[in-house]
Amino acid sequence: MPDTSISESAIHLPRDHYAHPQTRNEWWWNIGTLRSGDRVFGFEINAAEREFGGQPYLFSQIMLTDVQSQKHYQKTTPFNYDKDWAESDPAKPWRVSLGESQADDGAVLMTTRGADIRDMVVEARFLDAQTGVWIDFSLKLHQEGAPLLVWGTGVSPGTGPIDPTTRNFYYSFTRLQATGLIAIAGTSMPVTGLTWMDHEYGLFAEGTTWILQDAQLSNGWHLSCFAMDPPRKDVRQASHVTLLSPTGESLYFDSFTTPRGPVWTSPENVSYCTVFQVEIPEFGGELTFTSLMPDQEFRGAPPVYEGVAKVEGVMFQPPQVVTGTGWIEQALKAP
Repeated sequence: MPDTSISESAIHLPRDHYAHPQTRNEWWWNIGTLRSGDRVFGFEINAAEREFGGQPYLFSQIMLTDVQSQKHYQKTTPFNYDKDWAESDPAKPWRVSLGESQADDGAVLMTTRGADIRDMVVEARFLDAQTGVWIDFSLKLHQEGAPLLVWGTGVSPGTGPIDPTTRNFYYSFTRLQATGLIAIAGTSMPVTGLTWMDHEYGLFAEGTTWILQDAQLSNGWHLSCFAMDPPRKDVRQASHVTLLSPTGESLYFDSFTTPRGPVWTSPENVSYCTVFQVEIPEFGGELTFTSLMPDQEFRGAPPVYEGVAKVEGVMFQPPQVVTGTGWIEQALKAP
C-alpha cells in the first residue's frame, strides 16, 4: 500500500515534468505499440542521465520492433555531458535534447507543441547497431487524463526527507494518443497508437536489477508491475503493482509474478523469459504478458530487454475477460 506519511501525490505537474538538477539520475522514455495498417511495431525512445561511480553520463536508447518481419533494430548512444540537456525552468517550453543535430546517430528531441506539457513532439533517429539500417521517428503525442503515479503517490516508500536526493520519483503518461511517421531505411510509414511515457528521477542505486510489465487494458485500466528479485523460470515471486483506474485514480497493491518460457538467450549470453504471469489478488487479476518477438534486447553494458507484448487475462469478480497492449522489461545484469 502507499506510504501513508506522504500526501496524496508527490508529483506536481507541470513543474515535475521538467528536469531536476539536484539529481543526476533522470530519464524520460516513450514506449508502446504503433500500427501502420495491419503492421504492428513496438518502439522505445529513451533520453537519460545516470550517475555511475560519482560521474554523470548522458545516453539515448532507441529501438524499433517490426513484428511482421520479426526484426529488431536498436542502438544505445552515449553523449558528452551537457548540464543543459533538459530544461529545468517551468517558465520556459519543456525540452529534452540529445545530439547536436537531429541528423545525428542516436539523436532524441522531445518538446511541447505549445504551453501544455500534455501536447508533445518526439523525434529520434539511429543507425541500427547490427544491420546499419537507419531508423527515424517523428511522433506527435497528446496525453488524455491523469498520470499513473507509481507506488500510488509517485514517490518510493521510505523514511527521511521526500526529495530527489533520498527517494525515487516516478510517474507515467499512459494515455498518449500518438500519430506520426516512422521510417525504415528511408521508407516512411504513417503510424498511430495509444502509447506510454515514463518520467523517473531521483535516488537510483547502482547495481539495481529488476523485471517490469506494463499494460493498457481493454477495460480502460492501465498498470505497471515490478519485482526487484532475480527472476527464475516457473518460480512465483512477490511483486508490486500500480493500477490506474479509468477515472484517473492510482492504486498500489502487492502482486505476484511468475516468469514463464520459452526462454530466449541473447548474444550477450543473458537468458530472458518471454512470457510473464501477473496475479493481482485484490482485483481478481490474472494476466499473461507474451512478448511479440523473442529478440528485443538492447546490447551493451549492461544489456536490457525492452519488448512489446500482448496481454490477455481476467480481472474482477465475476471474472471480466480483458486484452491489451503490453510491455516487458528485464534488467538482469547490473552495471
